Amino acid sequence: MFRPNYLSAVISSACFTLLPFSVLAETLAVNNQQLKQSANEENIEVIEVYAQKRKQKINDVTLAVSVLDGEEVARQQLKDTTQLSSLIPNLKITNNAGEGTPPAFNIRGVGMIDYNTSTISPIAVYSDDIVSGSANNLSINLFDLEQIEVLRGPQGTLFGRNTTGGAILLRSKMPEHEFGGYINAGIAEYDTLSLEGAVNIPVSESTAMRFALSHQDYNFSTENQMSGQPNGGLKQTNLRLIVLSEFDTLTITSKFHMEDWSGKPKPIASLGVNRVDGSGLCGPSQAGSSLCMDNFGNQVGGNDFWDVNADTADRKHDTDSWGASVKVEWQYNDDILLTSISGYHSLERFHSWDSDGPGNLVEGSMGTDNTLFSQELNLAVDLGETFWTTGLFFVDEDIKQKNDFDLFRDFRAIPALAAIPAQFFYDNELNNRSFAIYSQIEHQLDDVFTVTAGMRYTDEKTDYHANADLDTVAGLVPDLWNITGAVEDDEVSGKLALNQKLNEDSSLYYSYSRGYKSGGYNAGYSTNPTQAAESEYAPEKLDAYEIGGYFQFWQQDVRLHLAAFYYDYKDQQVFVNQTQGVAVDHVLKNAGNSTIYGFESELVVTPDVDWELRLNIGYLPEANMGKFNQHGVVVEDNRLPFSSKWNISGAIIHEAVVMGRDLTAQLSFDYQSDFYFDQEENAYTEQTDFIVFNGHISYEINRALTMTLWGKNLTNTEHSELRFNSTAALGAVTELKAAARQIGIEASYKF
Repeated sequence: MFRPNYLSAVISSACFTLLPFSVLAETLAVNNQQLKQSANEENIEVIEVYAQKRKQKINDVTLAVSVLDGEEVARQQLKDTTQLSSLIPNLKITNNAGEGTPPAFNIRGVGMIDYNTSTISPIAVYSDDIVSGSANNLSINLFDLEQIEVLRGPQGTLFGRNTTGGAILLRSKMPEHEFGGYINAGIAEYDTLSLEGAVNIPVSESTAMRFALSHQDYNFSTENQMSGQPNGGLKQTNLRLIVLSEFDTLTITSKFHMEDWSGKPKPIASLGVNRVDGSGLCGPSQAGSSLCMDNFGNQVGGNDFWDVNADTADRKHDTDSWGASVKVEWQYNDDILLTSISGYHSLERFHSWDSDGPGNLVEGSMGTDNTLFSQELNLAVDLGETFWTTGLFFVDEDIKQKNDFDLFRDFRAIPALAAIPAQFFYDNELNNRSFAIYSQIEHQLDDVFTVTAGMRYTDEKTDYHANADLDTVAGLVPDLWNITGAVEDDEVSGKLALNQKLNEDSSLYYSYSRGYKSGGYNAGYSTNPTQAAESEYAPEKLDAYEIGGYFQFWQQDVRLHLAAFYYDYKDQQVFVNQTQGVAVDHVLKNAGNSTIYGFESELVVTPDVDWELRLNIGYLPEANMGKFNQHGVVVEDNRLPFSSKWNISGAIIHEAVVMGRDLTAQLSFDYQSDFYFDQEENAYTEQTDFIVFNGHISYEINRALTMTLWGKNLTNTEHSELRFNSTAALGAVTELKAAARQIGIEASYKF
């Protein structure tokens, strides 16, 4: 049940005070149909995207792309990239090892759920044209943004590296030659304080700068029942400075950003599966209840879904990162543009975790020192009926890991069991280098058809050094393994597509794409030299066939995006949990070939200038993994993790004039059908279907000040970010709870 406090009572009262205004708006607003029709014509939305590395109308591109503007991001109270999945069909993202660790991104069933910090996801994030690199850098706070684009499907020609699943493009608001800005301040339940702002400063006729800040200080909604143990929470401060200089033929965009995060990780729930009366195992729906305990007699000890029982006082999180980039655009003449994009990013992170509840049985830490340099040269030539894009891309990323894995420490005090405990210390180094040359031509055949053809050659290499020491009651065993090696491969990927223009605002497209993700080394939590030696994996390839369309009709009152796709997936890289005795090993290996197909729909209806209705549908009837067979672990034709058959989201947005001022109200929802958190299709690790509702009401007090009341998970829906099968080792299911209901209020001042 929802646990009220004084803050929620105040905010709820404010909510009921503001809500009647929304009802009265219909009688107070002037309903002049002629004026509304005129406004509708003036506000026809033309969606422009950068999905092909240049600004185009969305119906001119030949791929599935979802677009969110900065206002929608702010209205939905999206804190970072891991929360985007509630708005995009067939996109699922979760903090599967806790906030601040590498998140799991999944598009159309293609993704990676590996917990360790050496993973490179098949979905890349590009922040102002700079590639994210490894999964360490995928969680990016969202503030002061112009637009977000989610490209679904392989991006095998124009974009960076390893994008068999898709790409997410973040575009910050650029400086303008006029002084101004805003500041947003908010409070919410769970001791949440937020501050966001930006200031635009003109420097000269040719140069302007924009400084943006985001600060979040919050606790998690879990309620730790263990005496003296925290509920967990983070403080996140993010800074960004962009300087834009525009000359006659030269544009230089310089960017600097910095992030400082610290706090306590979210405590897990260790849900016992053994019946207290000794009669056997509890059912999946009973796990963690008062009827059940783990192998050591521990219970959660609370009746609320968000109650946990975990000793996390000695666990902590700390992230320090910064980066800089320079984008130089030289307009040689009206038809030729040469662009150079250089970027550097540094990340230092420490995150310690607990997965056993109240004991000291399965714990560890992730220490990461990550640096990335990228360089891209791009030449764009407009030849009238033909547009040619070609370029070179290079990225060099160093990952240094200092991790530990502490097993059954409590047994050290028991003489009969003292030989069992083991603590592994990992000192791993990886260097990932990628070089690519790409080229794409868009040629207009006639007034109806445009053909797109692109190709990319990629050469990748991963050098690795994996070293581990072992500590036992008998003493330290140095260099339990000390392995060096390299994984190198090259591949050709690309695209062939046809765009059919139906009219100025509508089109169909037909596309074939080849995606490729390189091989590498999985520097995870190995527990023996054999497993560490077998942690190389080979490249994967994906052939994608897609047909889709972008349509506007009924005098532009309706916008509809459709896409149907079929994937032929070869040597897919799959993260597999395999149990050997009581230990669970995490391996990233190439499974066999598989097939994925599905459908997506995005519908926006504006029946009136005051109303907007949105409905997104993602459907994945087939998303299974290829056959995996290693050391007696056999997986054949199981559903891929994090792959719901149905995901449906939508929103109702209403704008009105109340007492001469603007009021905006929005109610949105996100529905996910059943899915599994790993490849086992184990009932204990299944997330059953759920629906989450979010709401937003904002009122313009005056031209400068706006007050906003918002709520997330309004119905307090119980669901999980992660469920991990620890029954062999602990007699429990390890679970990270998703966020409970939260209500907050925010003031925004523009100057």
